[in-house]
Amino acid sequence: MSLFVSPLRRIPRLASRCRPFSSTRRAAQEPRSPHARFYSDLVPGMIPVALLGSAVYIGLQVLQTRLSLEKYLDEARAKVDALEGEVDALVAERAAGVSGTATTQSRGWWK
Repeated sequence: MSLFVSPLRRIPRLASRCRPFSSTRRAAQEPRSPHARFYSDLVPGMIPVALLGSAVYIGLQVLQTRLSLEKYLDEARAKVDALEGEVDALVAERAAGVSGTATTQSRGWWK
C-alpha cells in the first residue's frame, strides 16, 4: 500500500448524487396552470416581435426628428433671406437719401 493517497480519491463522487435539472421531470411532478402554459408559449415568440417593433419605432422617430429639423432650417433660411432683403432695401434707400439731401442740408444742428 502506498503512503501517498491522492486527494481526489477522498472526495466522494458528487455526480452520482446530483441530478441535472430537467424541466420535463418538473412538469411531470407539478401540472402547470393554464396561465403558465399560455405565457410560456406566448412570451418567447413575442420577443423578436417586440425587438423589431422597437427598432422600427426608433427609426421612425429619428426620421421624424431629422425631417422636422430640416423644415425648421428651411423656414429659418427663408426668414433670414427676407430680412436680408429688407436690410439691403433700407441701406439702398438711406444711401440714396443721404446723397440727395447732402447738398441741401445745413452744416450744424443748431441752424
